[in-house]
Amino acid sequence: MQTATYVALSRQAVLDRQMDVIANNLANMSTSGFKTENQLFQEYLEPSPVRGQTIAYVRDAGVVRDLRQGDLSRTGNPLDVGIDGNGYFQVNTVDGPRYTRNGRFQLDAGRTLVTAQGYQVLDSTGQPITIPQGSTSISIGADGTVATETGPVGKIALSSFANGQDVVPAGNGLYVTSATPTPDTVSTLHQGMLEDSNVRPIIEMTQMLGVQRAYASAQNIIDSEDNRLRNAIDKLSKSS
Repeated sequence: MQTATYVALSRQAVLDRQMDVIANNLANMSTSGFKTENQLFQEYLEPSPVRGQTIAYVRDAGVVRDLRQGDLSRTGNPLDVGIDGNGYFQVNTVDGPRYTRNGRFQLDAGRTLVTAQGYQVLDSTGQPITIPQGSTSISIGADGTVATETGPVGKIALSSFANGQDVVPAGNGLYVTSATPTPDTVSTLHQGMLEDSNVRPIIEMTQMLGVQRAYASAQNIIDSEDNRLRNAIDKLSKSS
């Protein structure tokens, strides 16, 4: 029987995945609008050869995002926009609409408001927002209204979702979902500010140390079981 080894290996497999999640959190601690991810575990029960008993394994059940608001930090850049609330900016990509909380915007060659990756920021009608040539000042109101010295030119759309976990990461600070968004009329925008990630480095480092210790403990079980089997085989071979 190598049940103890298999149980320990199942533990190591999810610990390895958990380490990847923690490492990703730490790598994005300076990424605007990033939300911490936490791994979910699931128990898997299997009948034991011993009547009335079961063997409990652990497996990776995915990750859940911590949706708490990150701090808003002032940048002074008039095209930086921080969200206070649960809303998402909607942007247009080659793969269709995507969502983001990273409000580090800029103007492209055609003076259209875009993300750092060049994706168009959409207004409440699903259209891009273009700043007229010659405009010298841009203001963005708490409700998303974009205006220049000649008047309003558009309104940045904010979308919300009944279940925030339905919005899943798609890379480059973007999110994708099959859920239907609704207009967010509760969140407010802050010009010249960006939302910090909500990663707490000390917590992540503490969890990383815990994972390392748990992995080493599981390895000790595997090594002990391996030695036990080796000794048993050695004794049996000598007795025969």
